[in-house]
Amino acid sequence: MTSKSTFLVAAVCAVPLSLAACGGSDGPITPEGPHHGYVVSSVSIPTSDKDVTAFGLDLGSKTSSKIDGMVDNKLGAALSVLTALNFNIQGTVNAAVDQGSLILLIDVQTQDFMNSNAAGFGVKIGANPVPAPCNGPADTVCRHHLDGTGTFSIAANSPSDLAVAGKIVNGTFNGGPGDVALQLAIGSTTPVELSLLHARVKASSISDAGIMTAIVGGLVTQDELTTSIGPAIQVQVAGILDRDCPVAAGATRTPPGCGCNAGTTGATLITAFDGKAPGTAADCEITVPEILGFPVVAQLLMPDSCSTDTCKTPDSLSIGVKVTAVKATFPM
Repeated sequence: MTSKSTFLVAAVCAVPLSLAACGGSDGPITPEGPHHGYVVSSVSIPTSDKDVTAFGLDLGSKTSSKIDGMVDNKLGAALSVLTALNFNIQGTVNAAVDQGSLILLIDVQTQDFMNSNAAGFGVKIGANPVPAPCNGPADTVCRHHLDGTGTFSIAANSPSDLAVAGKIVNGTFNGGPGDVALQLAIGSTTPVELSLLHARVKASSISDAGIMTAIVGGLVTQDELTTSIGPAIQVQVAGILDRDCPVAAGATRTPPGCGCNAGTTGATLITAFDGKAPGTAADCEITVPEILGFPVVAQLLMPDSCSTDTCKTPDSLSIGVKVTAVKATFPM
């Protein structure tokens, strides 16, 4: 399949396990069998053109939710471009997973890991990991809760008893569509919560010991882009400017150089974003409108998908991420 474009986790929630989910030409699917618990041990966002396609799924077209044989991951493409501009989004996501501020608990329901006509894949937000993620402030590696024996409780803000229903064929699960709640750690290790629409999941190499790979894709509304993702990116930008464009106490940065050290990421960001969006002026600060309105980024953030059954014009952005998981115990 080809991508619609050439070029952030969390909790997946679609429909309750007790309800039927879409199952294609065979009709609705209600998951059956025992529940198997896992905790996500890595979340990968696209950092290259190859990743954009590899982490994407077919989520529908610009004017319909009906799948069209095309890979969708336009917001993933935008995150890839930001990575090329030295935004360390993947590093922040890694730290959030390692340190336990982003805990994703996967519940797979199936009679058989190799072939099942009625399987479910749900994810909840976890809390209170045992063992603790880090052995004190001197522990720079952490990840102790991801050793395959961890136990967790369900966070108070987690969706409950929700999952994407689908089938497992030759060891690969394909499920959806459904609504999805997603967490991304972008500007800091504190996750940003999003609500994805028309979400789908593809998971392979599932076993009682862990899930080797899962791709989660869904649609983000323009409102969430402006109110959640943009501000999170701006937090990371502000930190970079403080590091690379220092000023004396009580002083302010002034154009054109803004006090940035030559060759630093901060200098690159000032050149790329400051005053470059319509209606903005260079002032040595980079705002959310300047980030989202940067010509290359703005083009990438144009809606590419339909969040309802049909649309006259696209109204949402597609995103896909890859996760891996290990065995875990938590209430199901």
